[in-house]
Amino acid sequence: MTRTGGSRRQRGLRRTEQILEAAEELVAAVGVAAVGMNALARHAGVSPGTLYQYFPHKRAVVDALLRRLAADLPARTVRDGRTDPAPEAAVAEMLEEVAALAERRPALLSLLRGAEPQDEPNVLLRTLSTSLTGIPGCADEADEFTARILVQGVTVALRCADPDARARVLARTREAILAGAVVRDGRRRRATA
Repeated sequence: MTRTGGSRRQRGLRRTEQILEAAEELVAAVGVAAVGMNALARHAGVSPGTLYQYFPHKRAVVDALLRRLAADLPARTVRDGRTDPAPEAAVAEMLEEVAALAERRPALLSLLRGAEPQDEPNVLLRTLSTSLTGIPGCADEADEFTARILVQGVTVALRCADPDARARVLARTREAILAGAVVRDGRRRRATA
């Protein structure tokens, strides 16, 4: 690659990062639905034409932001096939890690909550769902539902100013996730109780 081609590529990567940083800030401030392409261009300090060169529509921006945040999930949250601790400990660890990431990156919960049930699950929900299916005792079926329980629990927990209240909410969320899955006859099935 020529030197000019390499520097052009670097500028493009920096511009993409600049736009995604601005998108993350806006989503955290006003939510996914309220972010428009013109407002994003202004916030990123680029012209609308430049923005559309990098992202042809809002969905492309949101998808890139979702991939970016999914990549930032702590390594222990994204299960790698290793032997996991007890289901209770694994789910509790995941809840704490997602809550910590959401505190550092406020757009995370806005993006997760922005996924409507009729929509295809976004990459972030799929990443969380995959992580949950790697935990013994969590059902393989209905994993998106379980991931949505996790999102709602973390959302409520982060609204708690009192650390004890936050811990109680996360504990109840863990219980709800685990109560939805039982192991019977060596197979994972949904609980009926």
